[in-house]
Amino acid sequence: MLSETNLKLKKNRRFSIFVFDYDGTLTLENGTLPDSTHEALIEVSRMENTLLGIVSGRDVDFLRQTNNRLKNVFSFLVGENGAVTYFSNTDELTIIGREWSQLARMVFSKATFHIRFFEIIGSTQREHTEEITSLLKESNLEAKLIPNKDSIMVCPPSVDKGVGVASAVAHYGPTSEILLTCFGDGENDVALFGPADVGVAVANAIPQLKTIADVVTENQGGLGVEEYLKKNILLSYRERN
Repeated sequence: MLSETNLKLKKNRRFSIFVFDYDGTLTLENGTLPDSTHEALIEVSRMENTLLGIVSGRDVDFLRQTNNRLKNVFSFLVGENGAVTYFSNTDELTIIGREWSQLARMVFSKATFHIRFFEIIGSTQREHTEEITSLLKESNLEAKLIPNKDSIMVCPPSVDKGVGVASAVAHYGPTSEILLTCFGDGENDVALFGPADVGVAVANAIPQLKTIADVVTENQGGLGVEEYLKKNILLSYRERN
C-alpha cells in the first residue's frame, strides 16, 4: 500500500493525469455513473495542470458518445484495450495494429464461434479460449489474450491498457513530470496499473488487482472513484482555494 508520505511526495509532480476504466470502475453494477461522481470528475478536471482520461475494452465511438454525454470531461479516450486512442481537444486518432488486425480477421474467419472485431481487436465469449488458442497456434499469429469478466479479447501482442495509457500520457510531456493515477476493477486493469504512479482499485475489484493496488476504496464503482477524489484530491484543493 502507498504510504501517506510517499503519496504527498508524488503529488509534487508538475502535472496530474487521472485515468479511469469505465465498466465497473466509473459505473455501478447497474451500468450507471452516479451524478455525484460526475460532479467530482468535473471539479477535478477544472483544476490547474490536471487532465482526465478514460480507458476501456469498448470501442472509441462508444467512449466518444459517453464523453459527450458527460460534458467532455475527458481529454483523451483509450479504447479497444489500448489499441485506439482519441484526443478530444485536437480530434486526433492514433491506432496500433492495423496489419495485425487484417491477419487476425483472416485467421478467425475459419472459427466455428462468433467473434466480433472492432477497429483492431476481437472479442468473444471466454468459453472459446481453447479454440482461439488452437487457431492462433495453427496460423502462427502472435496475439495477446486478455480476459475480462465473461469475455476474452484478442489483441495485438504489443497492446494492453498499460501500453495504450502510457502512450497517451506521453502525448502531454515527460513522464517524470506527470503524476499518473489509474483506477480499475477487472483483470484487464492489471496491465493498467503498470505505468501508474498510483493505482486505485475500487471495492468491487478482483482480488488480484486489490493485491497490487496502492489504494483500495471502501465504496464500489463510481462511488469509490468519488470517495478517492474527494478525500485525496478535492479536500486539499478546496482548502487552498
